[in-house]
Amino acid sequence: MIDELVLGEQFNLNQKDKEKLLLKIILSQIDNNMENINIKSMYEKLGVDINSIKTLEEVPYIPVNMFKSFDLRVCEVGKVAKVLLSSATTTGIPSKIYLDKKTSIRQTQGLISTLSNFLGSQRRPMLIIDDEDSNKKGDSMTARGAAIRGVSAFGSEICYVMDKENDELMVNIDRLLAFERKHKDEKIIVYGFTYILWSKFLKVLKQEQIQLNIPNMKLLHSGGWKKLISERVEKKVFSETAAQVFKAKVSNIIDFYGMVEQLGVVFIDCDYGYKHVPNFAEIIIRDIQTLEEVKFGESGIIEVMSILGTSYPSQAMLTEDVGEFIGIDDCQCGRHGKYFKFKSRIDKAEVRGCGDTFAQREVGK
Repeated sequence: MIDELVLGEQFNLNQKDKEKLLLKIILSQIDNNMENINIKSMYEKLGVDINSIKTLEEVPYIPVNMFKSFDLRVCEVGKVAKVLLSSATTTGIPSKIYLDKKTSIRQTQGLISTLSNFLGSQRRPMLIIDDEDSNKKGDSMTARGAAIRGVSAFGSEICYVMDKENDELMVNIDRLLAFERKHKDEKIIVYGFTYILWSKFLKVLKQEQIQLNIPNMKLLHSGGWKKLISERVEKKVFSETAAQVFKAKVSNIIDFYGMVEQLGVVFIDCDYGYKHVPNFAEIIIRDIQTLEEVKFGESGIIEVMSILGTSYPSQAMLTEDVGEFIGIDDCQCGRHGKYFKFKSRIDKAEVRGCGDTFAQREVGK
């Protein structure tokens, strides 16, 4: 059943049918999670009785900060294929996500399945607004590298357009223009972290008065919105500037929301500006005071649920992000399930996204 939900067509299940399928799988998975002493202890203190859980909203969630303080691994040590590290921010402590081979494969499959719904399944030339070292191979990997590697599955040819000079990211203009000459009439994909795109690419090209002509590109971006909002750069301004630089339509600039603790689960903007939840995942937007699910049009803390991970407790995580619950099953784009808007990080929450951390490091120099 997991494979059907992950590999099949996305966004085609009605909410009620989807909830029944997810609940059965998630309850089985959290039963397995009890083998981790930290999780078992937390569940016992909360008085969790798995057999009494009847809805997804009742599933016990784990605050994302627990991944900084505890080793929440539920697979055997010998089966850990990779450790994902979130950005170590002011605490200096990264989240550690333990992936076995099965979880890693499912996360990649989930990402590809979701992106295919928006981009199609055909591979295209890809421009990565980052340097090649950000996607180094190894036993551990940063969130930034993991995101680049996942999206790279859609690339028929990949061009990293940034170079690192004295620990600074710099645009290689010659390489960029060579890519443009070769692929300007093709459908291409551009990917980068929001803050890096804005501060190290779009602003530089505007200052240098370099106008690209790649109208058939689609630009995917995520991460770093907190810093941009503090600089009064709103989503509309970002999208219009990016479209202008590439000489493309604003609708080709696509923002998505994701997190290293839930790798493989991304929420992508549809043509109407709403983020949609794939069949193998769920979101619950909880009231900041009561932690009950909010009503349509209300905002609260985003909880992200997923069935992709079995090597660590990915089933239900309470983020430090605020979202607005928009609706269910009736978006004009035709996609079923819940849809929402990302609003902000919670006030006074630690700056925790990889893009935000990059921005924080830049400011602190």
